[in-house]
Amino acid sequence: MNRTAHFLAVTGVALQLLIPITLWMSIADMNSAVASLDLSQHDRVDRVMTSVGNVTGKMGTAVEPILWGGGLAIIGLVVFAIAITRFRYRRPWAFWFSCIYGGCMALVFPTGTPFGLFLLIFALTRRTEFGQPPSPQGHLQPDTEQARSL
Repeated sequence: MNRTAHFLAVTGVALQLLIPITLWMSIADMNSAVASLDLSQHDRVDRVMTSVGNVTGKMGTAVEPILWGGGLAIIGLVVFAIAITRFRYRRPWAFWFSCIYGGCMALVFPTGTPFGLFLLIFALTRRTEFGQPPSPQGHLQPDTEQARSL
């Protein structure tokens, strides 16, 4: 086993965990921002505008973790792709990760679609290299005893 390829593949997959972690962080920050909205003195427009301005600023900073996490996750996906293409890392878990994660990423239009389709097509066209059985050929020969009994 090529240690560099293994390190790149595992690092690339680990960086994908940043997506749900940073999404959770952003949701928590947005929740906190909305909770701090003070509309108790709705007859004083200046106080309401100040409160809305504070919430808007907090919402803007709440998006930053998603941007950082998404950017690092894309870098991780590129690192994983290098491991399976350039270094020919062929482990069964890499095949299943490519299929499942590639299918999920293909649904995230427009950024995830090219990455997802690449992972899916690459893994499925080289499934035997990953140690997976080849797909059925379509020309199935009937069992001779079953054919005679019909």
